[in-house]
Amino acid sequence: MAKTCIRVEACNIGSSERHNLRSKELDYIRPELTHRNEQWVECSIAEVHRDITEKYKEATGQGLQKKATPIREGVIVISEETTIQQLQDLAEKLEERFGVHAFQIYTHKDEGANVWDGKEEAWKPNYHAHMIFDWTDGHTGKTVKLNRHDMAEMQTITAECLNMERGVSSDKKHLSAMQYKNKMETEKAEQLQKDIEQLNRAYTAGTEKITTVQKKLSTAQKELNSMKTDIHINEAKEAAAKAGKTVFNAVTSVFNVGEVKRQAKEIETLKKENYNLSFKNQNLEGQLRTNNIEMRRVQETTDRQIKAEASKLKPITNLFPEMENAQENIEELQTMGIQNKDIRQLLIGKEIYYTGNLYDKDKRKSYQVKNVKIDISKSQNGITTIWLNNIHFKNFLKELWNTLQKTLDNGNWLHR
Repeated sequence: MAKTCIRVEACNIGSSERHNLRSKELDYIRPELTHRNEQWVECSIAEVHRDITEKYKEATGQGLQKKATPIREGVIVISEETTIQQLQDLAEKLEERFGVHAFQIYTHKDEGANVWDGKEEAWKPNYHAHMIFDWTDGHTGKTVKLNRHDMAEMQTITAECLNMERGVSSDKKHLSAMQYKNKMETEKAEQLQKDIEQLNRAYTAGTEKITTVQKKLSTAQKELNSMKTDIHINEAKEAAAKAGKTVFNAVTSVFNVGEVKRQAKEIETLKKENYNLSFKNQNLEGQLRTNNIEMRRVQETTDRQIKAEASKLKPITNLFPEMENAQENIEELQTMGIQNKDIRQLLIGKEIYYTGNLYDKDKRKSYQVKNVKIDISKSQNGITTIWLNNIHFKNFLKELWNTLQKTLDNGNWLHR
């Protein structure tokens, strides 16, 4: 059974409805799945906020404080089967128990991230719902105070209403949609780095295996050469002994018979030794042939493996001799919002044209761009880096920021 939880935070009054109604273009949603989203809206955030402000002023005679958070947003983990009716039932239970009134509910079943499983990318959905609450007393406009035990009870009620398993309490901070996407992209980059390291290990292992076989072959060749030398020496001894025997037979009456017998015995010993050496030589030659065949087989197999792995590494190692630099560029591209499939094209030296949002982490700002050429190449100092329209990416983002500031300054001047 899937687990659920609810996380409640102050509502971002300016952007919450745009996000929930999909008025804002987001790169972590799949538009073809947006039709599965559901919504229930009683009234707008602006209307509720205005009503709360008036009630608070009537009750206290003061205006609502700027730091007050009378409207809050609950993000709820749901399943693919969760319906808007179940969430409405949950809203009623929460209002009965805690006095907080939900006036907007949205289900989002089109968000997620592409996750790299080591072979290919697979879509990992992030099913959740947004519930917008009037977190005030209905009469005075004052904020409802809930403690840690109340929030724990809220988790239990949520699980019961949605027929899901209650999540375990944790101090871990919940990830936003963008943080979730960035986490997935970082994991993919780390997996890519692991794949590269594995290829390097396979290459090293193959090279070491070839070296070992070559050493064995060299040792066998030396043994064979030594045996051939011994055979030649024994053949020479045997020939000399045969010649001596012929002479001795011719003049047998001159020499002692015992000496002749000793010479004949030596000849027989040499024959046996020569036979043994010949037999051992045949075995060594057979072993040498076997070793040669095995070495050729290992060489061919390893060559194929090395070529296959090297073909995968070549585009990346050509562009990034130092892999730390590749990781740095991958992280910069992911932070800017570039999709992983486009990053892989850039890593093998290709250029892409990007339309969408570019995120500037230094200014914490996204810019809408169209047909921006992106490529990775070396700068004048030899460092491989990212270029946007042939401009260093940091300078390009700085230009976008300056343009935005000028536009805002002109707008302020027109309103004076």
